[in-house]
Amino acid sequence: MENLFSLTAQITHCGELRYTPAGIPVLDIILKHESWQEENGQKCLVKFELPAKILGKDALNWQHKVETVVTVNGFLAQKSQRYPKPVLRIQNIKEYKG
Repeated sequence: MENLFSLTAQITHCGELRYTPAGIPVLDIILKHESWQEENGQKCLVKFELPAKILGKDALNWQHKVETVVTVNGFLAQKSQRYPKPVLRIQNIKEYKG
């Protein structure tokens, strides 16, 4: 099975930088997306916010980048054992240049 996700969105919130017990930096962010998509031959306005998580050195680099538009790639996973809703685990993030 595949679980690949790609999105262009704006960072609307950055949580406080924290560290795993192994010392790996973790940054929780919220991504806001808005675009027109075609579905069944009709234009459809798509808007949503998606929680995401950045691990490692990228977490350090993006902690103060609220309102930046980015392109991200990663996979969807449940947030935790007790919170089964999906969160985007970002593997690659870069500033969107339009």
